[in-house]
This record gives sequence, C-alpha cells and structure tokens, in this order.
Amino acid sequence: MAFYLYQIKNAQAINTGKKQPSSLGVTALSKTHLRIELTRPLSYFKILLSWPLFFPQNQKFIQKSGSLYGTQSRYTISSGPYVLTKWTGNNKSWTLVKNKHYWDAKKVRLAKVNEQVSESTTTSYNLFQAGKVDATQLSGQQVAANKHQAGYHERLASAIQRLELNQKKVKAFGNLKIRQAFSYAINRNQLANNVLKDGSVPAKGFVPSGMGTNPKTGAEFQNDAYVKDATAYDLTKAKQLLQAGYKEAGTHAIKVTLLVSDTDAAKQTGKFLQSQLDRLPGVDISIQSLPYTQLIQRQSTGDYELTVKNWQAVFADPINFLDVYESGSSYLNNGWHNAKFDHLLDLAENHYGSQPAKRWEQLVAAEKVLMNTQGTIPLIQVAKPQLLRTKVQNVSFNPTGVPYDFKTVTLK
Repeated sequence: MAFYLYQIKNAQAINTGKKQPSSLGVTALSKTHLRIELTRPLSYFKILLSWPLFFPQNQKFIQKSGSLYGTQSRYTISSGPYVLTKWTGNNKSWTLVKNKHYWDAKKVRLAKVNEQVSESTTTSYNLFQAGKVDATQLSGQQVAANKHQAGYHERLASAIQRLELNQKKVKAFGNLKIRQAFSYAINRNQLANNVLKDGSVPAKGFVPSGMGTNPKTGAEFQNDAYVKDATAYDLTKAKQLLQAGYKEAGTHAIKVTLLVSDTDAAKQTGKFLQSQLDRLPGVDISIQSLPYTQLIQRQSTGDYELTVKNWQAVFADPINFLDVYESGSSYLNNGWHNAKFDHLLDLAENHYGSQPAKRWEQLVAAEKVLMNTQGTIPLIQVAKPQLLRTKVQNVSFNPTGVPYDFKTVTLK
C-alpha cells in the first residue's frame, strides 16, 4: 500500500531507493504539530489521513520487534481505544482489551471485545442462536429469515466484487471481444438477488456508490460514468462476440481454472459463474477454492487464470478505485494497460487537483475507458449483512475505510 503515501514529497523516491528517508516531506515542528508537504493539490488528503496506514508508530518498539513486527499481538502496539491480545498470527480468535493509555479512554465503555473468525456463516449463526456470540454475518438464506428482526443490519459497503481475467496467463483474454463475451454472459441480477440474496446489488461499473458526487449536478459517480454494455446481460450477444473473438485470437476454446475463496458466499459465486460461463461455446471452467490468505497470495503475484477479487474503498473518492488499474499500480497484474486511461488519471490528479469540476470530468472519462475496454468485469456491490444482539448499541459501521468502530459501543 506504499502508493497511498506517494502523494507526500519524495515518498516514492525513498521507497524505490532513490532518496534517503531524511528527505521525506514530513516535519515535526513540535511534539503536537506535524507539517506534511504534498506533491500536488490533494482535495481528499485529510480523509486519507484517517486510514490506519497513516497512523503514528512507535519507532523504538518497531526497531526492537524487527521483522516480527505485526506478526503476533505481542509484536503489535496500539494507540487506539483497544489493544490487540491473544493473537498468535495463526489462530482464529483474539481479544481487544481497553487501552488505558488511550487519549479518550474515558469514553470507551467496553472492557474487552472477543473476536472469532468463521469461514461459514452457518457456524457463526448457530453460535449466535445459542447465545454464545453477539454478532454474526449472514448468508442470503439467513437474511431472508432475519431481515425483519430488530437486530438485522444490511451493511452495504463501498466495495466491488469483480471477475479478473489474466491476459498474461491466458492469451485469449487479450482479445476485447472475448472479454466482453464473458461479461455479457453473466446475469448480475440473478447473482445478487437469486444466488447471494444478502443485500448485494448488481454493479454498474468498477466504482461503486458512495464515492462522491458531481460538483456541478450532485449526481453519483457511478451514474455519471455508467457504461451499460459493460455490465449488461445478453447471452446471445455473448456467444456472437465469443465466436468473433475466437477468430481474431486464432483459437476455438478456453479451458481455465477459476480461483475463489473458501467462504460460503465465495463458493456460491464461483459455482454460479461456472454455470454461466460454461454455456459459452468452447468454454470450460473448473473451480479451485482456497483459504483467503492463500488466495490473496496467488492474486497478488498474478498466479491465476481467472479469479474473483474484491476491492474495498479506503476513502470516498473515485480515484481510490481507478488507480488500481493505472500502469505501475502494485495491484495491476492482469495484463491490461491503457495509455488513454493513464493520461486521464494524470490530468485528474496532477493538473486539475484544485479544480473539482474538471477533475471529476477526467475521472468519469477514465472509468468509461476502463469499462469500454472491459479491463475488468464488475459483478456486484458487496453487502455484509449482520445480525447484532439488540443489547449491543452504538456500533459504528463505515461503508469506506475500516468497517467497524467499537469505541462508543455500550451494552444495554
């Protein structure tokens, strides 16, 4: 995530070994006054500072921990309302304990928060029903049974789930018509409403709702930048495009493996995509399900043919999604590159940073380029429905950034 700090003077040069850390454009003017020099006007920088990547760290503790820093709770230090305990780096349960050194500790009401990971909502839901946990995420079937309960929360996040086609591993995916064929073959309404049934909504593009509004008209970004064909469903057109793509690519079949996570929802999505794409002539999709950490490793190194990826907003601005596909991005490894797209982002960020209306126009145009060239295949905007014990009050859910904040939580 180093690129988030590249807005700071000399940060990129330091991270690539071209300059010394002492040249960083950050100066401590006093114990409580920090000055940060930016490379350009950045309207969203104050929002970006609320992302944990920018939080202060204790230099002595980090140097003492060395390469073990952050790998277990004992090698982690906290400046927030809670301290992480009982995490070994591999276990699936841990405890957040009230931080007595926190600056606003008097407003923190809970002594501790016990957290437990479950890959299956069936397990966590049963624990909730048995009174052993106070919150659980829900599957679509569980949503149907609980959406009228007092403790039900829809939790639509500013997150997009997408299908990524790796042009570096599968030559045929370099053909635009083949990528468009795969997109047209997927019925997103059916995925959201009949398969997942968890409050997720069909994606209109790569940038979801909640990512800002037009400075002139107030329109949502996803509506201004909407390219209907990029997320439309038309199986007949998909088959026609595929045949034309086959001719251009000099092939007649595509046999690939789809990588997905091992959660219930991910497996459901994988099976649905397999059933949709297997209807295309010559297409054969197999599924491989992996634990999330293994999946992320494979995705980050580009070791996949076809995979389902999620992108969650860190801050509410379209650039937080669009720069994923900018040339040189550490997250871009599917082989797609577009000079016009890069130029539009350059204009938005380096030329019109202090002109909101013009910046908006460039970002809208960039999203349209990404969608018209089917640089990725958006599927759904993700919902994370939750059943919360009614005695648990004042939980703060954030569609962008860190999803949950327990600072002000109280037990009735």
